[in-house]
Amino acid sequence: MKTKLAYTVRSTRAPGETRDAIVPVIVERLNPVELETVVENCIDRGLIAGLKTTAAHGIAEGVAAQIAREFSQGRGVQFGQYFYGRPYLSGTVDANGRLTSDNRINVRLYKGEAFRLTLDDFSFTFDGAGDAVKIDSIYGDTTDAGGNTYGQLVAGAPVKINGRNLYAAGDADKVLFDEAGGSATVEVEDFATQSADMLSFAWPAGLVPGRSYEVKVERTDVNGVTRTGTGRKVTVVEGPPATVTLRTMITEGMLDNNIRSGSEPITLEGENLTLGEGDKIYMKLTDDTDESYVEVPSSFVKRNTAAAIDLGDDVHDPIWAWIGENCMPTEEHDRLTVKLVSHGGVPSSEAQVLTATSVVQFG
Repeated sequence: MKTKLAYTVRSTRAPGETRDAIVPVIVERLNPVELETVVENCIDRGLIAGLKTTAAHGIAEGVAAQIAREFSQGRGVQFGQYFYGRPYLSGTVDANGRLTSDNRINVRLYKGEAFRLTLDDFSFTFDGAGDAVKIDSIYGDTTDAGGNTYGQLVAGAPVKINGRNLYAAGDADKVLFDEAGGSATVEVEDFATQSADMLSFAWPAGLVPGRSYEVKVERTDVNGVTRTGTGRKVTVVEGPPATVTLRTMITEGMLDNNIRSGSEPITLEGENLTLGEGDKIYMKLTDDTDESYVEVPSSFVKRNTAAAIDLGDDVHDPIWAWIGENCMPTEEHDRLTVKLVSHGGVPSSEAQVLTATSVVQFG
């Protein structure tokens, strides 16, 4: 029958490391055995033949005294293949090699092959398993595509973790996202909801769509003991594109959908306008066919926000000179149409095409 050992876990940081490691520590150790008891047990098991139990004390005292004498004479002692001991100096010397006062003679014992233990020699129980942090599920909290799917987060959506022993009053929680196959780690310490069975928090901006992460919850109690749950793997998918609106094209001092020739910036106003990967702006004289649209060079974009895009002079080319050359408004009240092709922040989504038409007034 295997001996049962109980263990718990502790957080410790090894020299030279930058992060704590969680290590197992044996608890509720049995009291150490006296050498006399060892000899008695030898007699009981027939390992020392022909001796009475009453002789155990004398044998133990004698063996211990002789071992001490061997060490005091500078010799090592070898106990078969079980262990080996010998004296060592500890401390320092001065510049001339003389021993300093902090030196001591210590006996060090080294185990041999016969004392080699393995995990298979014992049965283990985790002391504190009832308090262990456990993640049951993690998902993006949204009804959009990919939302509320276990193991999948949706970019921009809040995150929910369900589990056990995730939090108790006075605890400090931390959620770690370790990139699979990479070195990036994203940490979350601000929570919308904290309870024993749920953590929820806003979207961690450092997570990248298309990548996978191992998620762990670190829970540190009021005594400074940190417990970490087994990691859960999640993947991050793109969120749905934002709905883009283009309300007006205007120049300063003009009514909506009116622009003054020669005035800049020409401002496009709306919602979710921020230009991203694959987004384009085109312009044409309104009465021309769709094939007449000309792409507005990115060098004319002077402001790029969700609420407004400003088009202004390029370092080498005034924007109205470019408009005159490519769209050719020639008469008062000619109209220009701008076309925005936007993916709403998700390059892989279907493009949204919006237009706004403004009357040109010559100043």
